[in-house]
Amino acid sequence: MSARRLAALALALALSLPGMARAEAPPRVLALVTSSDPQVQGMAFVLLNQMRQQGVTVEVMLCGAAGDLARREPPEAAPLRPLDATPAQMFRTLVQAGVRAEVCALYLPNAGLGPEALIEGVRPAAPPEMARRMLAAATRVLPF
Repeated sequence: MSARRLAALALALALSLPGMARAEAPPRVLALVTSSDPQVQGMAFVLLNQMRQQGVTVEVMLCGAAGDLARREPPEAAPLRPLDATPAQMFRTLVQAGVRAEVCALYLPNAGLGPEALIEGVRPAAPPEMARRMLAAATRVLPF
């Protein structure tokens, strides 16, 4: 094999390895839910639950009005059809299924609340760690 062909083969192999490594990493989705719209919130949780059931590692960070869904006493909301569940109930289902769930670091201080206001299984996010997870090659960040 010529040196030129060997170099081209080595280059092609080197370029394909990063893609192969990503393909082998378990899929991970980090959803940033900030919308105050119950239908948007509900659809986010429906899709995330479907992804989780299909083997994807799902994580959720709530911020702004969506952070209220993580409160022990969430705001009143009408159940969404066809599931007949509120966004807060759908979120709780994900948390109970083991989904990592956090509120953004700004939520509690700006809502005048402490961590005790959150349901079990939800904690405030740490910005350096959240930034690291968002930038991980195997993570797909989905805004809702």
